[in-house]
Amino acid sequence: MSFISSIGFRLVFTASVGLLAACGSLVGGLRPLNAEYCDNFLIYDMCARDTNRDGVVEVVYFTDTREVFMYHPESEGNFPSDLGLHRCAMPMDEEVVATTNRVFYVDDSTTFLEKQDIKGAMMLKYVAFMPEVTACNLRAEQEAADN
Repeated sequence: MSFISSIGFRLVFTASVGLLAACGSLVGGLRPLNAEYCDNFLIYDMCARDTNRDGVVEVVYFTDTREVFMYHPESEGNFPSDLGLHRCAMPMDEEVVATTNRVFYVDDSTTFLEKQDIKGAMMLKYVAFMPEVTACNLRAEQEAADN
């Protein structure tokens, strides 16, 4: 992965964290409105998927490569068969899961302000992941350069 690709991954990851936000699996006792939420960030399209429709995110993936880059800790090794795994994929902590879950309750009536709140919450959560993602990409680039 080139330096630009590494930066792109970080930007995409940051943006996705900014996109996918949530507070709980069954908000106010309501069932989720959707089981997959996709949006465009920068130049990347990303989706969060709730595979069993319980309002809890299992995976977040890039739509172009169909690679999982964040996953619920209980989903590790049990990803949907139509998705691959990004080399720097990592489990989400409880706060990121809770924030991401909110996207399953977004619909046309969701206000712009609430959508921005979700994005902002995800961006804050991502800051904690950034050093680990950067290190992973740098290790992979070094390994590729050595071969």
